[in-house]
Amino acid sequence: MTVTVVGGGIVGLCCAHYLSEAGHEVTVLERARVGSGASRGNAGEICPDLVVPLPAPGTIVPALRGLPRPESALYIRPRPDPALLRFLVRFAVNTTERRYARGVRTLAKLADGTFDLFAGLAKSGVDGDTVKHGFVFAFSSRAAAMTEWEAQRKIGAPLATDVLGARGLRGLEPALGDGARAGFLVGDQWSVDPSRFVDRLVSHLRAKGVRIVEGARATFVEETAGGARVRSSAGDFGSETVVIAAGVRSRELCRQLGAGLNLFPGKGYSFSVEADPLPRQVVHLGDARVVFTPMGGRLRVAGTMEFDSDPDAFHARRIAAIVAAARPYLAADWDGRRDEWVGARVLTPDGLPAIGRVPGRERILLASGHNMLGLMLGPATGRLITDFVAGEPDPALVSALDPDRLARRVRPR
Repeated sequence: MTVTVVGGGIVGLCCAHYLSEAGHEVTVLERARVGSGASRGNAGEICPDLVVPLPAPGTIVPALRGLPRPESALYIRPRPDPALLRFLVRFAVNTTERRYARGVRTLAKLADGTFDLFAGLAKSGVDGDTVKHGFVFAFSSRAAAMTEWEAQRKIGAPLATDVLGARGLRGLEPALGDGARAGFLVGDQWSVDPSRFVDRLVSHLRAKGVRIVEGARATFVEETAGGARVRSSAGDFGSETVVIAAGVRSRELCRQLGAGLNLFPGKGYSFSVEADPLPRQVVHLGDARVVFTPMGGRLRVAGTMEFDSDPDAFHARRIAAIVAAARPYLAADWDGRRDEWVGARVLTPDGLPAIGRVPGRERILLASGHNMLGLMLGPATGRLITDFVAGEPDPALVSALDPDRLARRVRPR
């Protein structure tokens, strides 16, 4: 079967990989450079034991408190936007304990086998310099550490220690500074350099015969007799099936098909700094909502969630907020930071991705809405999309992740 994948980010590339492995002829269309968007600047976490939906109980009140403070970890940029209002209303509805627990179970099912999938990719030469030392969670107080430790225990995280004081915590991670007063270790979690992972995946796909067309901005997707067609700035591409994996721009392509999906950009920021010593593993700063990931001799510092209708706007104030929150935890060259980055993650109001058929279409599939889990869930999504093409998807995942749950019927353009 011939398949066109719209979007050359992590999710689209993983779809292309598993489709190609299944014997399909695959073309990937990317509007800019492969791996652009949110694929390269993230924290590189591979932690299927820790996946939880973003709309958790207790998230709404902190968000409302942070509304007037641009330095808050969760910030809603105030501006009149009906799409944002629709998203936030549904987001609030999904913060109940029951819906949250259901979301945790669904994400765990989707992520099942993730380590094996990444290990299989590594055997094919697709590796992002994987580190498998687990994650340290550090807090400014023992009370905050205890609260998070208990939350991790409830979801079955592989807790490798009890809550430790400052001395024990620095025994785990000597790079931590005085701001880290309590914390614990979650074992068996991995991290990768996402940019290297993307580059190696692209090289592997090209070597396997997957056609990757950069600078091909998709403008329209339509079903045809016996297949589907993508119109793009690089020409028209016909195939038997189309997979839309275009990040936040998936929303517009689906709207043109008559499906108004409740997807919204949630922007994250990152940068890199030099530190001596570097942390040996991923460090989560629980109070600050910041993640440290050692990559290539430097430290990637990532954090913040910004609800903003403009997915490309860079706000320097958000970088400054990350620096202020992280500085007490680590001695680093904070003023010499490089690689400042912003990327829009595609958020859904229930925290679950949208994977399956675009409502009302048989030949057009959607793989989007991975919230902050696109890198980690990329291989699992590629596997599920391949099952859809083969006509053998997991019924439970089909129901839970159906894009129709997020759709309003709108007039096709």
